[in-house]
Amino acid sequence: MKKNIEVVLNSEDELYKYLEDIEEGDYFEAYFARYHVEGVVVLKDETFFKLDTKREFLGIIDFELRDVLSDLIEVAYTKPDGIRRVLKLIE
Repeated sequence: MKKNIEVVLNSEDELYKYLEDIEEGDYFEAYFARYHVEGVVVLKDETFFKLDTKREFLGIIDFELRDVLSDLIEVAYTKPDGIRRVLKLIE
């Protein structure tokens, strides 16, 4: 059974602190406005992510998390330990 850990964040600074834990190889999801992106992290530089979606038509996508910060609902990532960490941004 997969385990989820939910963390409610009250500021962007808290979010950035947790983002430091995300590494290449982790499975990453970001939900913002009506959209979401997800995939395996192949490159991460602070708040810039390049993800392999493992989908034939999407392939590799990249985005800057700061660009969608005003619409960000939550970020989730799964480490090799199988635990999914869900970061909910409440401001």
